Amino acid sequence: MRGIECRAVIESELYRTVARSRREGLIEWAIKSSTHIVDLAPNRHDRLTPVGLEKLFSRLCLEADRSLLSTKNVHLRSSHDRLRMIAFPEKLDVNPHLHAFADLSPWSAHLQKGSLASLLAGTWYQVTEGSGTIRVFDDFDRGAAFYRTKEALRRDHDYFHSWDYHPGDKLQRRPSAVCLQRRPAVRKPRTH
Repeated sequence: MRGIECRAVIESELYRTVARSRREGLIEWAIKSSTHIVDLAPNRHDRLTPVGLEKLFSRLCLEADRSLLSTKNVHLRSSHDRLRMIAFPEKLDVNPHLHAFADLSPWSAHLQKGSLASLLAGTWYQVTEGSGTIRVFDDFDRGAAFYRTKEALRRDHDYFHSWDYHPGDKLQRRPSAVCLQRRPAVRKPRTH
């Protein structure tokens, strides 16, 4: 091999190794920080663009927050209290759909196992106007995470994070509720 060809082979092998290690890191992160895997397919017959897919995801996050927090004004709540989900778009040309990793632990204690999945399913069905399908898995392993990240590192599309749609001031951790309570006014005695 000549020097230029050899360098190209080495660079492509290096890129594959770096991409493989980045994907392994992504899988490890997903396993440690997620409690559920959510597969979202809009099943739309019209041409769905990546922007349209992102709008569907943002509406899902908003409506799920409204249902889970039982309030309409979820934008006033801290991001740490809201839905935490990261979604990777896949097959944008043929059959656009999303594979997502979600941390639903704040609501798992309040809702039963089946009702959480049915709440997300009802929300996705509402967002896609009846055409969407959703699958929620609360027990997943490395193989499931490997499958769902197969197109995560492609250069032609990005991932969606639920916090991308929250106001910037709500991303910071707020003080505990005890610090926010009003303290009773203390009257100072008059000295005149």
